[in-house]
Amino acid sequence: MTVALSAKELNKIVLAIDAFSKTNITSSEANTKNRIVGPILEILGWDTRSNEVMLEYPIKIGSTTKYVDYALMLEDKPVVLVEAKPFDVVLSYDDSAQIISYGRVEDVQWVALTNGRKLKIFDTKEGKTEKECLVTEIDLEKLPAQADILNLLSRESILTGDIEAAAKRLAATKNAIRNLKLKQPEIAEEFQKILLEITGKDAENRVANISKQLAEQSIQLFEKHVETATGSVPAGEIQLITRDKLAAKSPGEVVLCPSRVEGVEFLMKYNAWGFVTMGKKQIPYFALYVGRPESSVLYFGEIESITQPLKSKEDLVRIQMQDTDTFETGKRVIHLKPGTLMKFRDPIPLKSRRSAPRGLRYTTLEKLTKANNIADL
Repeated sequence: MTVALSAKELNKIVLAIDAFSKTNITSSEANTKNRIVGPILEILGWDTRSNEVMLEYPIKIGSTTKYVDYALMLEDKPVVLVEAKPFDVVLSYDDSAQIISYGRVEDVQWVALTNGRKLKIFDTKEGKTEKECLVTEIDLEKLPAQADILNLLSRESILTGDIEAAAKRLAATKNAIRNLKLKQPEIAEEFQKILLEITGKDAENRVANISKQLAEQSIQLFEKHVETATGSVPAGEIQLITRDKLAAKSPGEVVLCPSRVEGVEFLMKYNAWGFVTMGKKQIPYFALYVGRPESSVLYFGEIESITQPLKSKEDLVRIQMQDTDTFETGKRVIHLKPGTLMKFRDPIPLKSRRSAPRGLRYTTLEKLTKANNIADL
């Protein structure tokens, strides 16, 4: 089993990315490699000061010689090729095709492409195009939440073969999605047969509609698994604490947001909460009330930033389109500081339904620490 990456070191990478994004040198590939890509390789266990990491590795293509930014070596052979682009460049299909072709020429199975914000991992044995070869894409700004998938490129993962096993699992899931889409009408028919046996033919029209929805949702669940299996916050990264530990933090306001149980997935996936209407921006803390069956204030985190009121979905930077059902213009997204999300061992219970949070409200850290029930907030 590959050793887990250090959350502390990954948080440093997130801070480095944020700091670099605010400079005027983001168009420089050299600075992107120096500030972000090199440090990531070090965290992954590759010694960038030794022959284990070869810079500007030459690749002979026909009568010309091309150069890839990094070749990660084991036993004097390249096992991973990494191509870096400037931070402010959007990674393109051509960029992907380039690094995949380098891997195929050198007979290197694993290659990666990054701009310091996104990182794509490819299996060159799966084909020639990005779609055929893509194993996964990582949002480096969401570390350590995506630590497990980044770990696929670690020295340990390459040595143990963990990357190959993980790639096979992801490929199998993607293949299942393709088959489900091809067989969607047949799946709906099978659902319909089963439901009609239970409900009787009097409900035939409703059963037909429900069966189609079930077939669609089956595909969506598989797709969500591909997107979030490694993108969600690993359980080990969520601190389990008792509320008295909050007393050591600086006093401040807490924005308390209500959620259904299903909404917790959004919090884990993005280390953020959206979409909210709020006038205040200088709020240091966030808490989440989770409805039935939890019916308690269960999660807490420190706020990194609160967006400006959003004018359209195009303003969203980190949230995927399929997770914007509750989006409305003028609402904001609350982003938490990496590594600060906590779950209470002693959640604040709901004593009376009348005191259940119906919308966003504000409280203080002191009240959150000492409350016996939600009415005390």
